[in-house]
Amino acid sequence: MGADSSKQGGKVLSTKPPPPVHQQQEPPYPGPPAQYQFVNTQVMISTQLTFSFSQSPMVTSNIDQYYPALAAQYQEGYRLLSFYKIPGQQQHQGLFNPSVALSFQGIFCRYPSVPPRERWQLRIEKSVLQLQRVYTGIISFSNNQTIMSDTSHLLQSIARNTQDGGRLVCIEMTGQQQQQNFGMAMRGVSPMMGVDLFFEVPETPTPEKYVYNCVSVPIGVTIQMGFRPVPQVHCDWIGALAQNLGQGWRLIEIFMDMTTHTQAHGFSGQSTLNSMWMFEKPVSRMNDPRPVYQGTVVDHQIEIKAGFGGSRTSANWEPVIQDMGNKGWELACILETPDTKLVGMTTVVQTCKLFFQRPLLLQQGFQGAAPPPYDAAVGGQGYDQGHGDAAPPPPPAGFNVATPPPPEKMGY
Repeated sequence: MGADSSKQGGKVLSTKPPPPVHQQQEPPYPGPPAQYQFVNTQVMISTQLTFSFSQSPMVTSNIDQYYPALAAQYQEGYRLLSFYKIPGQQQHQGLFNPSVALSFQGIFCRYPSVPPRERWQLRIEKSVLQLQRVYTGIISFSNNQTIMSDTSHLLQSIARNTQDGGRLVCIEMTGQQQQQNFGMAMRGVSPMMGVDLFFEVPETPTPEKYVYNCVSVPIGVTIQMGFRPVPQVHCDWIGALAQNLGQGWRLIEIFMDMTTHTQAHGFSGQSTLNSMWMFEKPVSRMNDPRPVYQGTVVDHQIEIKAGFGGSRTSANWEPVIQDMGNKGWELACILETPDTKLVGMTTVVQTCKLFFQRPLLLQQGFQGAAPPPYDAAVGGQGYDQGHGDAAPPPPPAGFNVATPPPPEKMGY
């Protein structure tokens, strides 16, 4: 009976697969798509440049090499978003008069369906970072080192070039001073680092001027010593972006100013790096806290391969950026992170953060609905959608209920 009841009591479930779960799709973005142009160039780092407060010449980039290629894109209606040094890619040339060729990429953007209201010219200015090393702690048990950066010359250059309507585009580290005199070296003063600042200047006077806000965001790095240590990076990328975009600012650049505090204990070490987030807002909206842009962060991995005479990098972020542009996302900046790992004997895989933003617009059929969250971008094949190690916090209070300004004031 037991066996019979067991056979009779069995029930064969349907072998048909369960119905698919339909996730709510993000409505099409009503704004115009962004069209990108990528200009690759090699820049020789050999030009001698001397500042009034420096007694030694600096090895830096030759602007005359790459400026014509960048300026030509403005004739086609494009505007520069980033002039980025390809991480790890360089070639050494010459024997008796050595020089280094670095690979840069100019990333441009335009909106074909939206005619530009103003015409701009590109301006490039040289600046420097002065570094100083400070050692603390008991040497026999720990090694605490702090590198402090003086960014006063850089910030003064930004203020001077934007006071008459100019706009900051990006900041790029390009070179460093060859040597420092003995007295300064004994005081812990390191060689100065060369920086190129890129600005857009209106061809005709414009009534609108822009103000810039510099926000320092710490980036924590933890590493355990071993055969192939992998750094652990800690930073609330989405939180820092949401807090400032939620107050009506627009992200322009994230710049690593070389300020570092390092604590080494035995077989482990912790470092805190300082990143400078540059945000922009029109002076006419200085006291308007309503958000204008939404943002998102995309993780992208690159490969750096070492070889004879230099190293080569496979970045391959162009399809990622253009795919985001089709959804209306405009690249704000690219940031290399300390998240690296060694693959094989000659290849390093490094994680970069791609920051995007686009104007807040109400989707058709979703009138009155809250704008998409900061992580609403849909990841595509070949790259990962990520938000750092920490979970993204909710948007700032009042973010979802604020009314965006009219489209004509959103910066197209």
